Amino acid sequence: MTDQSSPLTYKDIAKTFYKKHKTAILFVADILLNLAIIAVMVLVIRTFLISPFQVSGPSMCDTLNNIDGTCQTGSGDYIIVNKLGYQNLLGWQVGTPKRGDIIVFHPPTNKDEFFIKRVIGLPGETVKLKDGEVYIYNKTHPEGVELDEPYLNDTNKGNTHPDSETGNTIFEVPSDSYFVMGDNRTQSSDARSCFKESLTSGGCNQPGNTSYLKLSSIEGRAWLILWPLNKIEVLNGMSYAIDK
Repeated sequence: MTDQSSPLTYKDIAKTFYKKHKTAILFVADILLNLAIIAVMVLVIRTFLISPFQVSGPSMCDTLNNIDGTCQTGSGDYIIVNKLGYQNLLGWQVGTPKRGDIIVFHPPTNKDEFFIKRVIGLPGETVKLKDGEVYIYNKTHPEGVELDEPYLNDTNKGNTHPDSETGNTIFEVPSDSYFVMGDNRTQSSDARSCFKESLTSGGCNQPGNTSYLKLSSIEGRAWLILWPLNKIEVLNGMSYAIDK
């Protein structure tokens, strides 16, 4: 008498395996689903809401990277960057940088680097460096007004000078751009030198290099110092009398 039973198919094997290990399979599937949801949420948060950033270099001392009274030349403060404030959502611009905001951005000629500086000149304004001070010219102040900068330490107060190579003292900010500088004026590679540290060659006199930063290059506003623990604080933008 011959055996008339049919051979098991892969489908039959799969069904049998599922019945025997149903609980374990559902448990693993639940974990994987939750991990996927978390990964998507983290991606959305880091892309549109907030993102961690480690400050490197001395250009923002004493506001940032001054740890235990020493300005760090390497990596230092960990901060949280608020990215939502400058987002363009489906054609709606949530907000734009204000004078005094500390921002994280890509320098104009290098999209692989990140810099952190303070917004000084707004779109359409003229920024003038004179006798170590900063003057702003705009519609409200066509004759110019000296910028009060309480965040500068004693070394940098009255010590904002032009780049030694170009000597540029007047910067006419385009209507779609911003002018930024570091708080540590004597050691900051910023708009005065066309962000020299990010350049492969030349300075402000090299074609294509610019002192001005477009909104699309700005990642977000420095919002919170997270580390070291003794420096935890919210970084509010400064309020200037000339902007009121």
